[in-house]
Amino acid sequence: MNSPTAQPAESYNPYEPPKADASAALRPEERSRLRLASSDRRLVNLVVDYMGLMLFTFLVGVIFGLLGGADVFEKANDTLLGLVMMFAYYASMEAIFGATPGKLVTGTRVVMEDGSRAGLGRIALRTLCRFIPFEAFTFLTRRGRAPVGLHDRLSKTRVILVRGSDGAR
Repeated sequence: MNSPTAQPAESYNPYEPPKADASAALRPEERSRLRLASSDRRLVNLVVDYMGLMLFTFLVGVIFGLLGGADVFEKANDTLLGLVMMFAYYASMEAIFGATPGKLVTGTRVVMEDGSRAGLGRIALRTLCRFIPFEAFTFLTRRGRAPVGLHDRLSKTRVILVRGSDGAR
């Protein structure tokens, strides 16, 4: 005789913590095979993304102008507006695509240290770390090794090569 309150063989517990996706992270031996992007590629990323940021800011300004919100740009603090545009550009591109236009050109992308996809929180932290004064000069301390900037170290992300080859490791 079956009871109406009988539990199924495999019951669902809505309060159970989420299970980690072990396949998303690389094993230590695979992690060492991640090919970090060279300083030359990172420099090209910077130049292309600077141009992309200018275009992005221009397009946002045109859209605001067409919608009648041009006075927002006229009244805004230029430095604050630049920081907001930079955050929006890098955070949106890297969170959605894993790469900015500069990284797409050079065949690189942003990943976590273990090779898994970087989430929105890590990308936001990575982008905020770019605002640290003189942060761009932290690449100069890596003589002979693949560049890992302060924004990479603090956010525990890396820029890896996904297309082509470099001498850096």
